[in-house]
Amino acid sequence: MIRAVFFDFNGVIVDDEPVHFRLFQEVLKEQGVELSRENYYSKYLGMDDEDCFRSAARDAGHPVDDEKVAEWIQKKAAYYQQEMSGSIPLVPGASEFIKSLAKTHYLAVVSGAIRPEIEAILIRAGVRDCFNLVIAAEDVGQGKPNPEGYEKAMLQLNRDAVASSEMLLPQECLVIEDSIWGIQAAQAADMPCIALTTSFPEAELPGAKMYFKDFSKLDPQQILEAFL
Repeated sequence: MIRAVFFDFNGVIVDDEPVHFRLFQEVLKEQGVELSRENYYSKYLGMDDEDCFRSAARDAGHPVDDEKVAEWIQKKAAYYQQEMSGSIPLVPGASEFIKSLAKTHYLAVVSGAIRPEIEAILIRAGVRDCFNLVIAAEDVGQGKPNPEGYEKAMLQLNRDAVASSEMLLPQECLVIEDSIWGIQAAQAADMPCIALTTSFPEAELPGAKMYFKDFSKLDPQQILEAFL
């Protein structure tokens, strides 16, 4: 039985992967580093900002130090805030799906995005109170496909929200992802996973139990019953 649902953020709650690509591309271009769409989606999409900037620069033959990476992250964050100052491109049906699940399940966001970006979008979307916790890029030492984020979410829920006699087990935590790196992280954590095809086609997302275009017209309880 599923008792907790862990959501990735970019491409699962907010459909902003194209925005992130464009901003990574813009910041890197200012530094003389070219980033193609093919390379971003095949190599870097699953990384957090630090790893993406560091890896893209290194692969282009322009390795950078920690100070420069931190500067690029701050610049991209400012650009992102500007981009998201208007309407929020939520994944269709995400808000309703989250609000429905929050009535009966523990919910967490587990993402490689930085915390201020996640918190701002969740608040503006009116769903921040639906989540018991947020695990962001700043909270883990290793990003996906490493399972650290998902394992940390379960451990923190067990510490803060769940009675000791009802400790969550990995098989009771359903992960919702949109990338192969996220699916691999869920698998490494021994957690079942469903995938949204917002960023990649189903054929490029092996390992998920179910696939959906978005949350439109999805009944959360019907999906959860598939994991009984």
